[in-house]
Amino acid sequence: MRNNFIKGSAMFMLLAAFSMFTITSCDPEEEPNPIPVEDGLYIKGGGTALDSLAGDGLMTKAKNEVLQEVRTSLYEFYIAVEAGTEGFNLVNVVGGVEEMWGPASDFMKVDSVDLDIEEPTAGLWKGSYEVSETPFTVPEDGLYHVMVDTELGVMAVAKVEWGLIGGATPGGWSDDTEFTASAFDLETITWSVDEVTMLEGDYKFRYSGGWKVILDTVVDLGEGNTGVRVNTNFGGSLDALDAGGDNIANAEYAVYKMEITWSLSDGYSATQTFVKDAETLPEYPDELYMVGASIGGWDWVANGKQLIPVHSNPHLFWKIVYIEAGVADAGIKFAPAPEWVGDFGIDAEAGATDGVYDKGSDNVPDVAESGYYNIVVNLLDETIEVNPAMVYGIGDPFGDWDASTHAFTVDNTAKTVTSPAFVADGELRIHTAASTMTNADGNPVDWWQAEFIVLDGNIEYRGAGGDQARVNVTTGQTVTLDFTTETGVIE
Repeated sequence: MRNNFIKGSAMFMLLAAFSMFTITSCDPEEEPNPIPVEDGLYIKGGGTALDSLAGDGLMTKAKNEVLQEVRTSLYEFYIAVEAGTEGFNLVNVVGGVEEMWGPASDFMKVDSVDLDIEEPTAGLWKGSYEVSETPFTVPEDGLYHVMVDTELGVMAVAKVEWGLIGGATPGGWSDDTEFTASAFDLETITWSVDEVTMLEGDYKFRYSGGWKVILDTVVDLGEGNTGVRVNTNFGGSLDALDAGGDNIANAEYAVYKMEITWSLSDGYSATQTFVKDAETLPEYPDELYMVGASIGGWDWVANGKQLIPVHSNPHLFWKIVYIEAGVADAGIKFAPAPEWVGDFGIDAEAGATDGVYDKGSDNVPDVAESGYYNIVVNLLDETIEVNPAMVYGIGDPFGDWDASTHAFTVDNTAKTVTSPAFVADGELRIHTAASTMTNADGNPVDWWQAEFIVLDGNIEYRGAGGDQARVNVTTGQTVTLDFTTETGVIE
């Protein structure tokens, strides 16, 4: 009996082991369980590399361009899409339950005449979405920017064609330097320009000639801010591209190869590769202009003002202007032509000493009080001076030829600058002065190098030209200047 018991027990254990083996083994043809994904909003579709739900398809929270702050209901995603009927859908996953979204009946292409001036122009579709398996489709292969606001129930899809824009680029802030895209690929695409001359200055990457996509204009954000807009540009730095971020600084004038690459797995990256030295620039520009809300507005055509060259000092320019304090978007910038090319400003972080800033890329800041200011740009010392305007008379009508002695009275309320009464008959000579109006040796320039007169009722500047026509005045008269209208009255 004992031997039979042992044999029976052994057989039982062998059968049990075999049973365990057969239970835990699986058919090699059997499909594995689907990989679970976290809750969130996803993109998937047969026209993309994401034919099933995957972590690479998770949309990210986006900044509302209005305040450049993340909006919790705003999502974005860049995805390469093939033209055709398969396209893509949005998939909302909540508690492991999937809900597929497709285009509603009002989702359609925006006609070019209806685009906002700052929206991308290569192709833009807007509207609402609904629960549907009908996919979003595109008319041509390419990279697309998908934007969704789940609170508002609206979305947009924009065709992406990258380029450069900025004061450091050939087109300045007016015209994009267009990139060429690599062959279409669902996983990665690179846009590049092999040779582009970059000035010292700021720039950004932006796509399809636009700054933003407008999803809404009325939603109240508080403190007078309204609307929902998605950035279509990258700033920050080459190492850390940031949607809607600060301008990227180019430190050295040269010819570069510029690239920006999108990949499904890693997002965006950019490179700047030195190619060769650029052609030598003139040491100083022949002309200099300024523009800004503080002096009327940011439109070069309507608000741009030309500075006056200081005679025999090609590094110096000046201009007396009325600066309005407290205006919206206050600031002033400079450029060698009335356009956003090669523009510059001040170094705001370093601040000012006695009204003198170091040259930089920031706007000249707001002033404490409205009034007349003399703005002097010294390109040799790389300084910008903003100080209350000082105007002086010199010559026989003022009693002597001592420069910077006979100061005019500035009335910032009336916006006038009036001379002392003339003490003798003679030729009218007027000039300005400022601490940074210095020659190449660091000495103050001569008074006549920043001279001007009133001729036929208009203020006429000597600039870099020869001696001006003379205007005779008589004892007891005064001259009153209005720099807002560039006129003068002698009476």
